[in-house]
Amino acid sequence: MSKFDCESSRVWGPVRRHAAWAAGAASLAGMLAVLPVQAELGEQSLGATQATPESTGVFYVYPGRPRVWLSRHGNLLRFEGPQGYDHIGVGELSEGYVLCYGSRQAWDVGYTESGFGPSSASCSGSSCTIIRNTTDGQFRLRQVIWKNEIERALNVEMTLTKLGQSPAYGVILRRQVDPDVDAGGSLGSGSFVNWFGATERESVWAWNSRYDTSREGHAVTLRQIIRSPGYVPYWAKVTAQILDTSCSPGNLAESGPVQGDYGATLQYDVGTMNAGAVFTGRVQYQRN
Repeated sequence: MSKFDCESSRVWGPVRRHAAWAAGAASLAGMLAVLPVQAELGEQSLGATQATPESTGVFYVYPGRPRVWLSRHGNLLRFEGPQGYDHIGVGELSEGYVLCYGSRQAWDVGYTESGFGPSSASCSGSSCTIIRNTTDGQFRLRQVIWKNEIERALNVEMTLTKLGQSPAYGVILRRQVDPDVDAGGSLGSGSFVNWFGATERESVWAWNSRYDTSREGHAVTLRQIIRSPGYVPYWAKVTAQILDTSCSPGNLAESGPVQGDYGATLQYDVGTMNAGAVFTGRVQYQRN
């Protein structure tokens, strides 16, 4: 996949996303067209990953509901539920992860990535495992992503291992997402505007009230589940940029709920990692 510089990865704001709606819709339509042949429920889509970049092509479709699509790099491409409502990355693909250490960054968010090498990915049933190293050989990121159909939730466990002999300082690991609650799907409103809120640490969410849409309003929450070591600080934030790839973005909802077209993140301030050190953070997407 071609690389983009740091600045170009941050310009996908509300203005450009509306201009990209038609292209994004065509891309998703293309994915839908190949799914019956290339990716039946519970099967890996080898054709799709060869034809499109590995961060945006559909690698796996989880069986059951909510309907969840995943890329070979571990990006969430679709989160649908109940049937007819899409909530993430409507109009453009908008989910992923950011790693910072020292003066370096590695990310894979939406259509852009930098600093990560090829992935090793395998899926079966309701679980997928994706492993990637940074291109400088300093870190390994292992993602285990599994769906809980009863809880209408997707769990994402990120395990970061320090490779090499030298320590890394100021390590930050984030999960970044662009919630577009009720925007897509056959019953979707087509509007990217939601209400957003965040606690100081535990969760960030986007929602529509019954008066914000002509149909039923829903909510999507990104919350912290487990971290190890347990002393690592973590933060929940609403980000101004929907595809923010910075190390530590500000929180628009620090003083209370806000309404607009924004992003959401859970951030772990891991700190110093010596050779062989391991950090694990588990987050969960839940459709309420």
